[in-house]
Amino acid sequence: MDNYLETQGENITKIKSSLTTFKSIDEIANILHGRFSQFEFHNLKDIPHPKELHNNMDASLLVCQSILKNEKIIIVGDYDADGICATCIMLDFFESLAYPYIDFAMPNRFIHGYGFSKLLFQEIVTNHPDVKLIVTVDNGVSSFEAGELCRKYGVKLIITDHHTLEIDEMGSINIPKCDFLVNPQQQSCNFPYKDICGSLVAWYFCCAIKINMQNICNNSHNAFQYLKQLQKNNTCDYNKVKAITNIYMDNLSSLRMESFLLLVGIAVISDVMPLNAINHTICKYAIKHFSSSKRFAFQILIEHLKCNIDSQSLGFRLIPLLNAAGRIDDGKIALKFLRSKSIMEAKKYFKQLKDLNSKRKHLQDDVTHKAFQAVAEMQQNPNMIFAVGNGWHEGVLGIVAGKMTDEFQKPCFVLTNNNGICKGSGRSYGDVDLIASMQKIGYLMKRYGGHVGAVGLEIEYKNIESFIKYFEPILYENEKPENILGILQTHLITKELFCCIEHFEPYGNGNPPPKFFIELNIIECRRTGQGFLEFKLQCLDNQSIKAMFFNPKYANYKFNIGDTLQFRATIGLDSQSSYNMNPNIMLIIDKIYGLQRN
Repeated sequence: MDNYLETQGENITKIKSSLTTFKSIDEIANILHGRFSQFEFHNLKDIPHPKELHNNMDASLLVCQSILKNEKIIIVGDYDADGICATCIMLDFFESLAYPYIDFAMPNRFIHGYGFSKLLFQEIVTNHPDVKLIVTVDNGVSSFEAGELCRKYGVKLIITDHHTLEIDEMGSINIPKCDFLVNPQQQSCNFPYKDICGSLVAWYFCCAIKINMQNICNNSHNAFQYLKQLQKNNTCDYNKVKAITNIYMDNLSSLRMESFLLLVGIAVISDVMPLNAINHTICKYAIKHFSSSKRFAFQILIEHLKCNIDSQSLGFRLIPLLNAAGRIDDGKIALKFLRSKSIMEAKKYFKQLKDLNSKRKHLQDDVTHKAFQAVAEMQQNPNMIFAVGNGWHEGVLGIVAGKMTDEFQKPCFVLTNNNGICKGSGRSYGDVDLIASMQKIGYLMKRYGGHVGAVGLEIEYKNIESFIKYFEPILYENEKPENILGILQTHLITKELFCCIEHFEPYGNGNPPPKFFIELNIIECRRTGQGFLEFKLQCLDNQSIKAMFFNPKYANYKFNIGDTLQFRATIGLDSQSSYNMNPNIMLIIDKIYGLQRN
């Protein structure tokens, strides 16, 4: 490692020969604009109607029936950021409607496991013996036992989810018993975008409830006849029905569905959904309106983040806090934070989330170290990486799998073994459709689910050897923008370039932040307390620019003043100056290619 960076000259020459050297910012803008040339729309008013989501209107009508009959409704969410945001959307919607007979349940990773399980159902009926309808958000397609129990106990079940449906050994699709399934992954669903997050499905479901409720409430006489038919008796009081529908009508007319899209935007980023037309449009709306939100949780976040609100700050600074609750303790903490009714309440839960996230980082480092050791001790499949150990903390396995995927550049699975039952997560790499690859060997697992890029699974330890042996990657078509946009010359590293790049936010899956190959001389180099590198690099006219490398990989490498650093970086704002009237730009290095000693 001592002189590794100094020996990469030949490799760097090959990299540079394949790249365009930009002469103007307009050239960069044209490439970024071209990513959206195939989009069918760019405004919220043009997004698909709720009726285009299969079963959405019919399933929401079942909810309207429960509302008119004052039945107890339970929302079952998930403990990750997408599930937490989806649960928040549903609860806030019913609160805005002023419907009182609503509550929620959320699995605890360490008690119930994932999703709407048998144990969670039993807990729901114990705590809410009057429950008549259960609606899942961001989970449910693998809730076979819970679906059977709902049918047995006469509880209506609506599953709203976005995860891939289970396929058995014969190639048939399995769906849990339910009254309705709302999921764009269904073959019968003609919704134009399959890859949407659970929060967006929940939002569309709420839109459908609003539409149906407005149709019912617009005519009190029709509502009276409708409710009378539902109750199958003559006990309906017309005046009471009219009073109820009038209340709901007033609330529905003031209910602005776009206000919930800020939560959807967070969920899109957290679940790494492809930033196609609908996802990109919603995320862009969310980022634009985040700072003006009246939600107390967001106000606390803005005060804490003290930086430009964009996809990067949300992805690296907010979403880990939301996920930390479910990873380390209980996802309900993050939900309470998002639904805080005062600044003081938001501050209390925010502190809890920060503490949990700090704990998560320590656990993550510990399991990462153990997982890398375990890889060397196991017989591996050349198409993937597998690591399993005893008693590893379940909440950080997905993060560790992601880190190992980046390191080995292969799909990776990391599991913890408890008494012969192994639970964990997998992360994809490149063009591998992870869930489709696992469906071929689904018979080896007790339970699994997820989507193209990320999965969760449960498998007996005795089946792991066969899992590794028979795993074969299935590829999907994935046209990715370039890993490096081009070579950035010194005179283009300006605030004008930053503003140009910011115009094409949000960035993420399918629209990665533009990365540039850059060569600059080192003026100063220091190591932070976390082992990261902070450079001061020479820019145009002897000006300097700050550059950060948030990776301890070269923490002990000797960088001398005057040496030329060759690296890949994105353009960002210096968090220490982002709230000033004249904030500074900085370079965020994500890979160091080489070093020329001068």
